Amino acid sequence: MLHQTSDRKSAITNFIPTLPLRPSKENGDDRRRLMGLAFMFSTSILLQILACALYNNWWPMLSALMYVVVPMPCMFFGGGSTQFLISRDGGGWIDAAKFLTGASAVGSIAIPIILRHADLIGTGAMFIEFTSFFIFVCTVLCFHHASLDDEW
Repeated sequence: MLHQTSDRKSAITNFIPTLPLRPSKENGDDRRRLMGLAFMFSTSILLQILACALYNNWWPMLSALMYVVVPMPCMFFGGGSTQFLISRDGGGWIDAAKFLTGASAVGSIAIPIILRHADLIGTGAMFIEFTSFFIFVCTVLCFHHASLDDEW
């Protein structure tokens, strides 16, 4: 019995080094980045829904519309890349895309403030909206930074 146990242990220890315990450097970093971006984005959307559900008022969902509008100029005029936002290159469509992206981002902040001023939402819902927007902006900035890397 003792001899069989030691054979089993040696078989296990011989097998363990062949298993990849850590993901490879190339795929592991990409997966980790993608999971982090997905977690941040889903947290932002969750806060958006909580701002509506906790206060039993669905007006804050109006600013979620801006989350859809913000990336549209990048998709239509920037070729799906965020690199045109930091370039100094101009032109009619590139300048229009930069303007629309900025206007959409300002609208994401302005909508909760206007709704609070009109007493359509509570102060707590407004601050939850701001937190959601902050996390969303951090997600976009992290995506932009990751897309600048050559290996991604």
